[in-house]
Amino acid sequence: MKQLLIATLLLLSATLFISWNMEYESFAVRMEDAKTRSDALEQHVRNVCKTMRFPDTGVKKTTGYMLYDDGRKVIYCFIPKVASTSWKRLLIKITEMPTINVSTISKYDAHRTLPLLAFDKDKEEKLRTYKKFMVVRHPFERILSAYKDKLEDWEPADSVFHKMVGKKIQKLRDNPNKKEGDNITFTEYIRFISQPGRGTLEQRNEHWLPMHEICHPCAIQYDFIGKYENLKEDSEYLLKWLGVTDLMGTFPAATRPFHSSRYDPKYFGQLSHDEIMAFYAKFLPDFLLFDYGFM
Repeated sequence: MKQLLIATLLLLSATLFISWNMEYESFAVRMEDAKTRSDALEQHVRNVCKTMRFPDTGVKKTTGYMLYDDGRKVIYCFIPKVASTSWKRLLIKITEMPTINVSTISKYDAHRTLPLLAFDKDKEEKLRTYKKFMVVRHPFERILSAYKDKLEDWEPADSVFHKMVGKKIQKLRDNPNKKEGDNITFTEYIRFISQPGRGTLEQRNEHWLPMHEICHPCAIQYDFIGKYENLKEDSEYLLKWLGVTDLMGTFPAATRPFHSSRYDPKYFGQLSHDEIMAFYAKFLPDFLLFDYGFM
């Protein structure tokens, strides 16, 4: 009986080891896939920029969305609603507070602590010589996440933002008798951000501003372009790329995760054909540049 138990435990241990080893090897392969995917996407971006003749300007504005680390000579172009808060927390730990638990860094501190390239006297040189990375997300999922976070389920700390944007949206309502302060519907929000033209300050808010207008990939060549849809593998690859292998497996989760799906009928089902087409027209460059399907 004792021998049988020992044999069973040994067999179980061997099985668990083999399973772990296979899982580790599989994850290592997926990490390498991250680089392959990024290389293919970078080439795709260059091809689309050339074919569609997207302007290669906007670098000055982009430096306002670039965080940098002089020690590792790396620049991160952050796009709101694409795990940017998690990346900022991680960069704070890497560059300024190595002993801190990233989960204790508030999102407000994360947004204020790191240095922006726009204010650095050597920004042109750093932009030319440092490695650069960015992370993108399906356009519809990103703006849906922004709606949920900022307009549907907003926190008291965001009340000024909600009121400022809400007033602008309310002016466009079909029903002028609807009380000011009533919840802004997803349809109203989509109409507001999808209006043609450059748009107002509120319509160009960074939380729903098209991604290509934030990081300008036609003007700046990035060394790595990750995707939110492959966040785990891509973040692990980037941590290795940054030389902080001790942090692999610790990428911080979002404080208020919104699992958005472009197929969610609760939201997408509200939109008319014209509203859907207006959204696609407004965000078309993001769909084309970052190789996302419409549906």
